[in-house]
Amino acid sequence: MNPDVALFHLLNNLTGTFLALDTIALFIVNDYAVPALFAFIVGALWFAGHAERERVVFKSGVLSTLVGLLLANLIVKLCWMTFFRPRPFAAEETVRLLFYRPSVSSFPSEPVATLMALAFGVYLFERRVGLIMLALTFAFAFTRVMAGVHYPSDVIAGALIGAGAVYAPFRYGAATNGLNARIIDLAKRFGLA
Repeated sequence: MNPDVALFHLLNNLTGTFLALDTIALFIVNDYAVPALFAFIVGALWFAGHAERERVVFKSGVLSTLVGLLLANLIVKLCWMTFFRPRPFAAEETVRLLFYRPSVSSFPSEPVATLMALAFGVYLFERRVGLIMLALTFAFAFTRVMAGVHYPSDVIAGALIGAGAVYAPFRYGAATNGLNARIIDLAKRFGLA
């Protein structure tokens, strides 16, 4: 058996074995709880910082994270345009489904790419908060497989796309520092920074 499919079945077989695990997984795996929390955290970091220098670092970090997020989603959409992978519940005979049946391609995982872009982006400029977000991203990826909506390779690919896409704006951010400064100045004029 394909190792990806074997690992999928191993994790998916956890569904229905422990009520507490299913309850936690249902909370984490949904499309709203963790993404909404991440959006709140990124928004809060825009306004965080004690000294002016720290506030500029946070605002520039948020802008670079958002650019990486857009890039990650573009890469996922391009992958979907060139390759379609059926969801496990559509391709496998025995799947314990703990979630609704998404209809888009299973590979790569767009929600995991999105969360990883946000989490890794925050990690690159605010380590403590970023580590918490990364842990939640890994829990989210695990529950997506456990819930029967992704194969392990789907969430791994999504995580790599998210991390790689957000790393680029930070790595080559010197080219956009002037633009970031203009955006921050414009936000200040409107009382948004």
